[in-house]
Amino acid sequence: MRPLAARVLAVFLAFQLSGCLSVQTQSQKGRRPEAGVAVVVFVDDAARRKGEPGPAGVLSELERREHGRWQPVFRSLAPRWSLTGLPPGRYRLRFPARLDEAGRVVPLSEKPKKFNLQAGEMVQVQAVLEHMPVALVVAGVVVVAVVAVALSKWLKDADLPEPPLPPPELVDVAFHLTWEWAAAYPEAADRAAPVVTSHFPAAGAQVPPGRLKLVWVFSERLSPTSLDPQKLRVLGERSGLIPGVASYDASRWWVVWESQTQVSGEKVHATLDADAVEDASGNELERAVSFSFWVR
Repeated sequence: MRPLAARVLAVFLAFQLSGCLSVQTQSQKGRRPEAGVAVVVFVDDAARRKGEPGPAGVLSELERREHGRWQPVFRSLAPRWSLTGLPPGRYRLRFPARLDEAGRVVPLSEKPKKFNLQAGEMVQVQAVLEHMPVALVVAGVVVVAVVAVALSKWLKDADLPEPPLPPPELVDVAFHLTWEWAAAYPEAADRAAPVVTSHFPAAGAQVPPGRLKLVWVFSERLSPTSLDPQKLRVLGERSGLIPGVASYDASRWWVVWESQTQVSGEKVHATLDADAVEDASGNELERAVSFSFWVR
């Protein structure tokens, strides 16, 4: 599996939640042979009613049933994302953990949600993290509702143009990838570059002072020996280049950088160069990934 293109979207169906697992489906068929999934995360039911996704830092994982085993398809820390071009089949969506504001991994109490994807169908998912203080996001239970709609109708309602260019006003709204499967398209898969699906902290976020922890989440497994720590730079506007240690977590498909010094009261800029990592086929990122945030 490799990502082949990127776009954005901003359409999710409304549904009713009652504090327990709620599932609604509409068995509509479209003309497209592929299927898709769109996910949005809310901190609580009030945020859902207001249409305010978040918080960033909740790990969502999409898996597909293959040969009797659940195989990972996609991972992200973004509060909303979508994936199309998926083959029909049995899928599972999980929200196993989150990152707190210091970047520590905190397990979430969650029950994986299994569902079937049919050709031409778009499954839309809303996850609500209940019993969680909005400011602290300390602990919680994931409640998931799933709505299946025709993929052709969903794309029409989203008013998406042909890839790769999305409407400018949607660029920062939602992250979207189009996938094809390596088994069906081996040559394309071998050429495709890995994609950073999300990062922590989010751009413009504020984090507590102290030793910093940064995370980049990828669309696929990387070559475990490909990470070049010299190609990952973190710069403080007052302190200059910040020394740190970079590592690759193969179980989560993410690169972690942790500072070796205390940081406080400044804006920080982080850059992961395009040639900092490679996937299993030796493909590098198409471009560098940079973002900035504030340390209180």
